Amino acid sequence: MINYLKDLIKIQLEAAVNTLSGNLRIPVEIPPSIENYKLSHPIGAYLIIYKGSNYKDKGTKPKIAQDRDVEIGVIVVARFRSEFTPEDYLDHAIKSISGLELEAKRSDRKIYCSSDEWIKEENGIWWYAATFVCPVDFFEGIG
Repeated sequence: MINYLKDLIKIQLEAAVNTLSGNLRIPVEIPPSIENYKLSHPIGAYLIIYKGSNYKDKGTKPKIAQDRDVEIGVIVVARFRSEFTPEDYLDHAIKSISGLELEAKRSDRKIYCSSDEWIKEENGIWWYAATFVCPVDFFEGIG
């Protein structure tokens, strides 16, 4: 489920990046490590990570059935430029991913942004993160 959601957000974000003019397009990556990440693109990158999940019991017995809120992080790593700032990239990601509907039995099955934050600035490269909640189902013994 986690890799499926990361891939889904990556595909959605790549499509959104392609709507930008050519000189503003940045790669969308699922990096093996954030701590050791070094920006290689001249402008920036979107990084997709799994942040964790929250579970809520549906009250069914004897099998476990839960609402699972999977949190996927999108990190913007970008050089500050006047024509499209790191904050513009953050806003673009939030607008592009929010509202994406998942196949789940839950009524609240649309992805939404629960928070965004500034992480750091280092040598003119700005880091921001947005957390997206992906409401899915968890059933004992399935998937």
